[in-house]
Amino acid sequence: VWRGTIARIHYKRTRAAYIIIKHYRKYKVKSYIWEVGRRFQNVGSMKDYGKHVKWPTPPKVLRKFEDTLQSVYQRWRAYQLIKSIPPADLLQVRAKVAAVENLKGQRGDLGLQRSWEGNYLATKRDNPQMTPAFSARANELKRKDKYMNTLFSSHVRKINRFNKSEDRAIFITDRHLYKLDPLKQYQVMKTIPLYNVGHTPVKSD
Repeated sequence: VWRGTIARIHYKRTRAAYIIIKHYRKYKVKSYIWEVGRRFQNVGSMKDYGKHVKWPTPPKVLRKFEDTLQSVYQRWRAYQLIKSIPPADLLQVRAKVAAVENLKGQRGDLGLQRSWEGNYLATKRDNPQMTPAFSARANELKRKDKYMNTLFSSHVRKINRFNKSEDRAIFITDRHLYKLDPLKQYQVMKTIPLYNVGHTPVKSD
């Protein structure tokens, strides 16, 4: 009888302990969710959309849930930032994001703070002496190859296998990549259909 009584007492105490633990865990979960809601309730009206807000420490049972919650928040914040960008600037923003992803560690300065013009050889600021010559060549190629859009143009420095440098220009449209000679009125030296360009190697500074 005495052993049975002890066993029943032990069982009741153990059951009570589990019930307390269960309710405590529920309390910790509710407290965490409530605290997240309290800290982030006004992020929509903040200038940085809550970037500076510190996340509360989650209970162990919610570690994976916290990762998911933070991922959802980061997507929402990114959407809010993108939504505030003028439509005319979206292509440039996408190009800069692609440059950061693909050239990370390859270039010290990607020029992210300035505007990316793209067609640099057609602007007086970047090509003051040769703009008319380039524009004439671009129009000639447009009549010949029927391209619709100019993607990029710029002067470049070619280094051959003998370490000799030469001035060149590249002109990229929605149909072709052209290598031009700026010393000969941008005469076309080579034409490559854009669908044949598989990749472009990049060397660090």
